[in-house]
Amino acid sequence: MNVQKAWISLLVVITCIIYSIAAQATINTIGDGNLPTRIVEVANPQSRLPATKVLLPDWSRISLGQLTGISQSGAIDGSPYSQTLGYDLSRTWNVGMTPDQYLKLGDISEALQAEEFSLQAIQANTDINSIDLNKIALSEFPLIGEQTLSHLAQVVPELAKTQVNNITPVATLLKSHLIAASNLTLAQVLTQYEVGQMKLGEIDLSKFSISSIPNLDAVQLQQFTGWMNSNVSDIPGLGQVPLGLMPNPITEIGSLVMRIDVVYGPAENRRNNTISGSDVQGFSVPCTEKDCAYLELDDLENAGGREFRDRGKLEGKQWISGKYQEVEGGQGILKAVNNGREPTGRLPFGKAFKVVVMEPDETTDMVDTALFFRFCAWRMGCTPYFIGPVPFFSYKVNSLIFVGNLSEQRTNTASLPTGATREPKASITSGTGVREKINPCTFSNGSRSITDQSFSGIDLRLPPAVRFAQSLLNAIAEIESAGSGDYKAIGIHTCADGGLNCGRALGRYQFMSYNPYAVQLIAAKPGGQEFLSQVEQGHQPTEAELFEFFPPADQDRAFIADMANKIQVTQEQIDPATRQPFTGERLIERVAQKHFGGDYSKVDGNGSDALGRLSLKDYGKTALASYRNGNSDNGTLTCSPNVNYSYISTAKNTENGM
Repeated sequence: MNVQKAWISLLVVITCIIYSIAAQATINTIGDGNLPTRIVEVANPQSRLPATKVLLPDWSRISLGQLTGISQSGAIDGSPYSQTLGYDLSRTWNVGMTPDQYLKLGDISEALQAEEFSLQAIQANTDINSIDLNKIALSEFPLIGEQTLSHLAQVVPELAKTQVNNITPVATLLKSHLIAASNLTLAQVLTQYEVGQMKLGEIDLSKFSISSIPNLDAVQLQQFTGWMNSNVSDIPGLGQVPLGLMPNPITEIGSLVMRIDVVYGPAENRRNNTISGSDVQGFSVPCTEKDCAYLELDDLENAGGREFRDRGKLEGKQWISGKYQEVEGGQGILKAVNNGREPTGRLPFGKAFKVVVMEPDETTDMVDTALFFRFCAWRMGCTPYFIGPVPFFSYKVNSLIFVGNLSEQRTNTASLPTGATREPKASITSGTGVREKINPCTFSNGSRSITDQSFSGIDLRLPPAVRFAQSLLNAIAEIESAGSGDYKAIGIHTCADGGLNCGRALGRYQFMSYNPYAVQLIAAKPGGQEFLSQVEQGHQPTEAELFEFFPPADQDRAFIADMANKIQVTQEQIDPATRQPFTGERLIERVAQKHFGGDYSKVDGNGSDALGRLSLKDYGKTALASYRNGNSDNGTLTCSPNVNYSYISTAKNTENGM
């Protein structure tokens, strides 16, 4: 029971520390850990600043099936439109479904033109080996079951001239109707028998592969009857085709990148200098009523401070939250769906989806964004963008965000409040199974309570006076990256534990590539395990590779989780110098020593890393000095559960190759 309480206590402390830290970095975009990104260098031609690097989604490696699952269930009744459309638009989507599972070909026709693909082209544009048409059953391509023999003879190259005995599904269908015509061509069968309207779906298609119909893979999807009503997931391989490789590929529309200057919550009202809206009302829709949560944006000229601001037309632009404000959307016969409303936002990547600011949080200086999709009837209109939210990227103040093209066109129509409310800060499940609201930054460990002044001596200043607690994060970075906050730093290749663990120190905190916190985050990405294996064997990553597999946000995640674990464990250990548990400044020194030399390194030892730069003892003292300096500004930060950091219960013995 005590062990269980200890684990609960540990997890709550970790949560508290995580929520209390907001790392500052030029590139501090936080994804969900699964979306590949690429580095883009941007610069303001009028700026005195050097070019700035920003992380953007790498659409050449992101598919509909790879996007995050939707976080809200819903349904649409398409029966009022069935007669006009010729098919039923109705569908249901549930939490966790990816876009390929609820979008149809007709929905993405205008934006992606996926219907121009053939199965052969889909196979060529996927980077996976599972698209083997010899092994995929016809039943996994439901669209083929809706095709008549007559239509197949028209659209499949050379099929009409092929003998039926070489088209085994067709031969089986004919036999089921007692027609023995194996030696005839399909064209001859269609002439001699009234079988043109027979559909392949009348037989069990699971017994045949796609390649059992010669040249079927060469037919464009749009040539099949009813193609627009086929789910993306029902087209073999289509859900895995990168969005940047579609016939009409997703890319950035325009080139404008702006800096997030401030975030404001829903208490704000009357904001008129906006860059958000819809393709119906324009993208400068004001928020004239209540609940005007928003991002205040600035150009790159002013990145890094307010001292020498050059006021320009981009300064103070407002991207209004679509969680709290909605605008007019939709077109054609489907415009009335969802009462013709959609969250305010932007279309920086084209028409496939809308990017929406969700919850700006002043307490953490962070904001999360989401994608919203729409349903379309081919050439007859589209619903508003209301299918969502699909979690996208999160940002911190001073990070860069892609906004695309800005229009000078103004609109007199305003957005309307959605009536949304903020979600509870946090909750845990009690022993009775009832979820109870808690403050994650108030914590009691047995008879010792974490007060407003210390966490075993560390000046985290938990509530009621939560201190701005970047201290440990920045103290270590000060040593490892010489104060530059260099997230792209890469160390030499080294081995530890008698050669059992080999790799390189990566990023701002010089995490060894075999550190379990780093490994979990890197291995979760496509190609991550292969990257780790290459680094283990001596490969020196490029800057692009490092930011792809271990971007700044993940480096912060790994560090915070690791430090939280070390603090909790170390405070229970005995300091040989005092013969008392590690507390106060000694706790800071020892935690830093563990980061440098490993959890089982000698207390105040003289050992060093492969570079011989500092001894364990000196590293601890240097970290403490940096901690003191970084903690002298008395800044404050309110605790808020916004970012989820992974916690790993196991730890390697070594950190920096010692």
